Amino acid sequence: MDYIDGEPLDGCWGDLSDEQKLDIAKQTAQMIIEMQSIKLLEPGPIGGGPCRGRFFTHYSVGPFKDVSEFEGWFNHKPSPFKFTQFVLTHQDISPRNLILDRTGLVWLVDWADAGSYPPAFEAAALWSQSQFVDFNDMVLSLLPRYPLEEQQLDSIGYGLSIAALA
Repeated sequence: MDYIDGEPLDGCWGDLSDEQKLDIAKQTAQMIIEMQSIKLLEPGPIGGGPCRGRFFTHYSVGPFKDVSEFEGWFNHKPSPFKFTQFVLTHQDISPRNLILDRTGLVWLVDWADAGSYPPAFEAAALWSQSQFVDFNDMVLSLLPRYPLEEQQLDSIGYGLSIAALA
């Protein structure tokens, strides 16, 4: 682990110019595109273990032994899912997890929810965040989108958070 000499983006976002914000959004989108260029075969965290993040309840789930077991977990919810590829995802990209260094470079931290998941997970996670909506919208405008999958993931949010406790 390295120390990044900079400021967490959530602490300085409001003080940045529109040009600086757009540059940060472009850097962030490029990070996501580069991560998603890494194709992976099996779902879940790199190195194994339970899946964590917005789409796996507050209690984690898995590990899953293969893709069909991963799909089965999602498909016991409404609207069947069909996952065709897995890529490296962070699942918690937000200004609180980005460090802006003194040269203007953006660094992504807090990889606790990262792993091998469908590409739509990153966009859906950004889309569903309620803080820093302008940041989310800027980054999303620069990424490939997956409307059906994003809608499906959004639709199971209640069941994974509130209803999981019922």
